Amino acid sequence: MPQSRVRYIGSRELHRDLPKVLDSLEKRDARFVLTIHSKPKAVLIGAEAFLEILRGPSPEDRFLALQLGALVQGLESTGVEERQEELVEV
Repeated sequence: MPQSRVRYIGSRELHRDLPKVLDSLEKRDARFVLTIHSKPKAVLIGAEAFLEILRGPSPEDRFLALQLGALVQGLESTGVEERQEELVEV
């Protein structure tokens, strides 16, 4: 199973560390999930990473999508893990 390379960051932390976060987004594998009150609200990725996703998502990006879907929808982890394995194998 792919290793998550995602960092969850709150809105206050983002505000405080915005220059560092923007510098981190220069790395193609950098992913940030912006949370407000511990709920995911946005995903931050660099421009190059975005273009790569448009060309075709990697297994890691599919995995991130499943994780976010579970958080947003409040699904239980047992059902999500089975679906994650299916998408990662694609």
